[in-house]
Amino acid sequence: MAEFLKSRCVMLLTTRGRRTGRPRTNGVSFMPVDDHYVAFSGWGVRSDWYRNVRAHPEVFITVGRRRIRAMARVVDDPERRRQLMQQMQARSPRCGPPQPVRPLLKRTGLFDYDAEIKMAVAAGETLPVVELFPQ
Repeated sequence: MAEFLKSRCVMLLTTRGRRTGRPRTNGVSFMPVDDHYVAFSGWGVRSDWYRNVRAHPEVFITVGRRRIRAMARVVDDPERRRQLMQQMQARSPRCGPPQPVRPLLKRTGLFDYDAEIKMAVAAGETLPVVELFPQ
């Protein structure tokens, strides 16, 4: 996890539990866009953090050493989600496992990062995407 945080491809997102109201922190894929951030729910609409954001859009994000209060807004427009996923794909060579390790992970069947990115882009119109606006 530390390497992903150093690469600035994973942020810590702290939401409020939709049932408990307690703080919940998860690492999520993200990218900066203009004056805000975009987070991607690779596990789909069943991701706990995504369901928490829908219930309570006030969140905290940690990017590097900066902890920021933010307002989450779900991207409802399928075309906008697709465009954001394509931007993430263009950014993906700088994210994920180190380039030299990727072929080994793929050959061993542990994780095919490039295939995961392609799948996410192909499903970009349906995968949940959330924009996070610093407050």
